[in-house]
Amino acid sequence: MANTIEVFVPTAEAKTKQIKVNPRVHDLNDKVLGFLWNEKPNGDILLKRLREQITQKCKTIRTEWGQIDGLHVGVENEQVLTELAEKADTVVIAVCD
Repeated sequence: MANTIEVFVPTAEAKTKQIKVNPRVHDLNDKVLGFLWNEKPNGDILLKRLREQITQKCKTIRTEWGQIDGLHVGVENEQVLTELAEKADTVVIAVCD
C-alpha cells in the first residue's frame, strides 16, 4: 500500500471593497491633517512627534486624531475611519513596533 500525503492550502477568497481615494494634497496650509494610530507600540509617539513638528512649520494647519484597534476588525474601527476621512484632507498612518 502506498503512503499518501494530504496537503491543505489555508487560503481564503479575497474580499475587496471599492473605496474613494482623496486627491493628493500638495500644500498643507489651511488643510486638516489626520493622524491614525492602530495601537501598535510606539506608533503614537511617532505620530505625536510628527504632528508637533508639522504644526510648528505650518501655522494654518489643523489636525485630527484617530485611533483604531489594529488587532480587531469591527464597526468601531469603521466609524473611526469614516469620521477621520470626512474631517481630514489627508491622513498619516504609522505602523510601528
